[in-house]
Amino acid sequence: MKSKLISVLTLAILLPILGIAQQAQQTDSPCNLLTYQIFKGDPHRNPIVLNRLGTSPQFGEIPKHTGTSAYNHLKIVHKNNRHGSKKEIDDLLKALGYTGFNDPAFSSKSLIPEILPRGTIGWMGNYGKGHKYAWSRLGNDFPTFKIYAKGGDCFLYIMKKCGNAFFIPSYIAAPVIPYVPPVPVMVCKTQTINISGSGQVQSGDVMNTSKMMEIVAVNTSSKGTKGLLLGSYPVSVRSTYDFSVKGEAQFSKSFEVCMEGNTNPALMNLVLPMNLNYTITKNNVNVGDGEKVYLNVNDAQYKALSKAYQSVNVATTASPNMEVAAKKVMTGTATESMATAFGSGETQCADQKINFMGKTQIQDGSLKSSTQDVTIIGVYKKTGKLIKGEMPEKYLCLGTFQVPVKSAYEFTTSGGSDVSKLLRVCTKDGVALADQNINVPVNLTYNFTKQDVMLGDYNKLYVSLTEKQYKALSKSYNRCCTEGGEGKACK
Repeated sequence: MKSKLISVLTLAILLPILGIAQQAQQTDSPCNLLTYQIFKGDPHRNPIVLNRLGTSPQFGEIPKHTGTSAYNHLKIVHKNNRHGSKKEIDDLLKALGYTGFNDPAFSSKSLIPEILPRGTIGWMGNYGKGHKYAWSRLGNDFPTFKIYAKGGDCFLYIMKKCGNAFFIPSYIAAPVIPYVPPVPVMVCKTQTINISGSGQVQSGDVMNTSKMMEIVAVNTSSKGTKGLLLGSYPVSVRSTYDFSVKGEAQFSKSFEVCMEGNTNPALMNLVLPMNLNYTITKNNVNVGDGEKVYLNVNDAQYKALSKAYQSVNVATTASPNMEVAAKKVMTGTATESMATAFGSGETQCADQKINFMGKTQIQDGSLKSSTQDVTIIGVYKKTGKLIKGEMPEKYLCLGTFQVPVKSAYEFTTSGGSDVSKLLRVCTKDGVALADQNINVPVNLTYNFTKQDVMLGDYNKLYVSLTEKQYKALSKSYNRCCTEGGEGKACK
């Protein structure tokens, strides 16, 4: 009896002491001293068992199980501030010693991916009529993100599936080693960049010149070659052209870039805006034979024209040798100084600006020979008294003849562009590298889609006639020209 009494007294003395010790363990925890509801609730004897998450999301599901993904997700939730989420996130972080979400000390490195095992008990947040917390037991393993207090002496979790806050009230023995976020492991990976670009321009122009030339009618037979000089006249020349140029670039380049962990760099495609241009540096047109326009006439035409014009010796001169510049291609070059120095040990990273530059310039020419059907019209201007209704100008069509012409152009066409990209590349010491210039070949194609020459007034040349010449020629010619320009009078 005495022994039982002693046992009862002993138990009565120890129970208050154990209760005080348990209370001390709760209050001595640094997180238990923080002034926020998630740390102040009284645990229920039977916690709610959570076999799945997502029925009452607090901050929403986080896409990937990485600190960067969690930080970016919470940043959007904090900014959008749905259901008072901005204040709730700020209050949670203030309880952990931060000034709020925008505290410089809080970053993606502050969220550590972790798997909480089945059976873990703690306070689980939800959004049901405001941010509430329930005493809960995890029914499965769940991916989470661990957030340490700013001083590193306690922590809470954010669930990946639903974004709900989760806190495990437990004593953390002193001394506490401040939490130092792990330095991500950087590795060198090959990244390929594809560059492409295209463009096209079309244009044209008209060039007018004039040259004093002798017009000679020439008849060639078995007896030889005879000529009649119709006079010297200024011959206007109108040369036209249409020009097109197209530029294309297709290029690929690989770089050793710094990546975190097992992440693989995505294929990168860059588009070059193509700048195209062309300039006509020289143009020349040659008509007839040297400084003479020869009209090949038959015997009848020669006989008719000889009544009005004097004969002249026909001495053909060599036509000017028209040449164009030989094709010359000039491509822009860029010195490449690729950062490929990788030392032993840990990978070092540095930013480097990559300039992709392409430039091609081509000097070339175009020479075209053709014949023009030129109509010769004689004009006599009558002076003195005119009959009523009579016009002073009298016209005679002397025929249509083929005249050889040549046109030549020299030009310079160019195409090029540039685009820049900043890459995180591998180096020995991590020191920022100088800009790197990469040459991108540009392929140019060009073409004269039209290259024509017109003489006089729409291929009509006018020669002056005296009264005597007019009377002599009017017996064989009329003001109208028959088809083919035979020079006979119109019927």
